[in-house]
Amino acid sequence: MGEAKKILVVDDEKGIRFLLLDFLSNEGFDVSVAKDGQESLDILEKASFDLVITDINMPGMDGISMLKTMKKAGRKEKVILMSASPLDESLLENEIPSVLRQLCKPFRLDDFLGMVIAATGNA
Repeated sequence: MGEAKKILVVDDEKGIRFLLLDFLSNEGFDVSVAKDGQESLDILEKASFDLVITDINMPGMDGISMLKTMKKAGRKEKVILMSASPLDESLLENEIPSVLRQLCKPFRLDDFLGMVIAATGNA
């Protein structure tokens, strides 16, 4: 299959972080996790990823602020947004990287996996 695609999961809810870590790891992805936007930026300073899956509403640095910082730094990772509340489309402006998909929590893991495979080109 080649080298595993690298995914960074960012969510303040520990249960979701580790559910997605286990699920994606079992599907053959190389997964890292972060509890908020700032921790994700610290991880991104040391490594590159094929995909960033991030929650929007998090304490400290939220997902939108994190994405704005990523764009300013010239990051090229693909992005999937997760949110428990409907996303305000005005947040998806030119200041953040291109968002491939938006997931509304809760979501089905098989639907989620389909999005991840499409985003990473992992067939």
